[in-house]
Amino acid sequence: MLSKLKAAVNKALEGHARSLYRLGLRPDHLTVLGLFWAILASLAYWNWGLMWPYVALSAPVLVLLSGYSDVMDGLLARLFGLQSKRGAMLDSTLDRYADVAVIAGIWAGGLCTPIAALLALSGSLLVSYTRARAEGLGVDMQGVGIAERAERLILIVLASWLTLAWPYAMEIGMLVLAFLTHLTAVQRTAYALRALRTSSSASS
Repeated sequence: MLSKLKAAVNKALEGHARSLYRLGLRPDHLTVLGLFWAILASLAYWNWGLMWPYVALSAPVLVLLSGYSDVMDGLLARLFGLQSKRGAMLDSTLDRYADVAVIAGIWAGGLCTPIAALLALSGSLLVSYTRARAEGLGVDMQGVGIAERAERLILIVLASWLTLAWPYAMEIGMLVLAFLTHLTAVQRTAYALRALRTSSSASS
């Protein structure tokens, strides 16, 4: 859904990308850095009650840094012609590890029930899987679905801030995330099936 704003966001961040490039950072560096921030966020969620509220305040900031790094690796690649299949594979894989790390940390910190974490995590992975599978079959999935990665990270950040005032906010946030991600997986599956049926009919 937020992918429709992608062009405007990328334009606004071009200066950041050029500065990072001059510092010697390349897309793969930002991809790994995104995972690093996600792991730190996971640890912050896990230790949510430690040194309250400083550790708790750091968790959503670290999630935002992870998302920022994810945006910048793609922008760097496009601006400087550094796209590669190897980079795309690394980015997709480490993004999934980052998703797992953050949600696992939220569960380990006792901020949501195991079932809410499991539903949210499985939905997040299915969102990515349905896109990868459909695109592997030749279906363009850009912008399809209401809970792409940017939306998922923003929802986690908002739930984190609300949890500072209301302890049940993260549980509700995880359940909302679970609903939206599974809905997105269904949306993408339906879209891909229609596209594949249309292409099959056209070729026959």
